[in-house]
Amino acid sequence: MSDLRWFKGNTHTHTNNSDGDAPLEDVVRWYREHGYDFVVVTDHNRLTDVSGVQGPGFTVIPGVEYSASSEGRPVHINALNASALPEVRVAEGIVETIRQGVNAVRGVGGVPQINHPNFRWAFTDAEMGQVEGWSLLEILNASTDCNSFGGGGAPGVEAMWDRLLSEGRRVWGVASDDAHDFTKEFWGHRSWPGRAWVMVRASDGGTGALVAALQAGDFYASNEVTLDALEVTEEGVSLVIHQDYQYKYTTWFLGKGGKLVKRCLGNEATYRFKGDEGYVRAKTCSSEGGFAWTQPVFLKKS
Repeated sequence: MSDLRWFKGNTHTHTNNSDGDAPLEDVVRWYREHGYDFVVVTDHNRLTDVSGVQGPGFTVIPGVEYSASSEGRPVHINALNASALPEVRVAEGIVETIRQGVNAVRGVGGVPQINHPNFRWAFTDAEMGQVEGWSLLEILNASTDCNSFGGGGAPGVEAMWDRLLSEGRRVWGVASDDAHDFTKEFWGHRSWPGRAWVMVRASDGGTGALVAALQAGDFYASNEVTLDALEVTEEGVSLVIHQDYQYKYTTWFLGKGGKLVKRCLGNEATYRFKGDEGYVRAKTCSSEGGFAWTQPVFLKKS
C-alpha cells in the first residue's frame, strides 16, 4: 500500500445549473482553494459539463443527483461519474422508485450513492435493503433538513447502516456537504460547503482511481477528524488520529447490530478480531464534537 495516498473530496454538491447559488467555476474554485483534491458535481437531474474546469492537482468528476419522488417522499440517488443523464420515470412505491433510480444510474455508467434517507423522513433501511446494485450510503449529509442523526423515535442513518450491515449487505458510509450556498454568509438555515467529506485512498487523484476506491470502500468519512494512519490486516484494525489543537479523542469499535466491542481513548486505537463480530467498524469522536467513520471489515465466524 506504499504507493497509495489519501485524497480529500466531496461527492455531493450543486451549482446554479440546478438549485445551487454559484456557477460551476466558483464551486470548483472553493473546493480547490480549501484543500480538497476532488469534487463530484451532482446537480438535480442535470449532467453539468465539467470538462472546462479540470486542472492540475484537482479532479472534477461529473455526476447527477437523480431526483424522483413516490408517495409524496423524495428519493435522491447520486450518479457518480455518470456518462449521460439517467432517465427519471414514475415508479409505484418507495422500493420500486429506489430500484429504478439505482438501475437508471447504473445504466449510464454511474456509481449509485443513496442520499439522505431522512430528508423529509423519506425511507429507511427497510426499503433500501430490498434493492440490489448499490453500495454507497450517505450516513452524514451536512445540508439542511437531512436529519442524519434521527430523533423523536426515528433512527439516524448510522443506525440504518448498522442494520444493513448486520443483514450482510456490503455498504460503505459516505459523508458529504450537499452544498448549495456559496455566495451567502455561512450561517443560518443554509447548506454551505466544507462541513463533511470523504478521504479516499488511491494510487492517484484521477477519476478512475478515485471512483474505483469509492466502490471498493477504500475510504473513510469525516466531518472533522483526520486519520494519520488506518491499517486493516487479517488480525485486526488500527488507526492513528491526527492531533488538532488540544482536542481529546474517543474511538468506538462496533460490531454486528452496532454493538460496542471496544472503546479506546487517545490518539491511537487498535482492535484485534475475535471472528464472531460479524463486522467491525470504527467511529472516532473528538472533544470538539466532530467524527470520523471507517468502513466495516466483514468477518466470518471460525
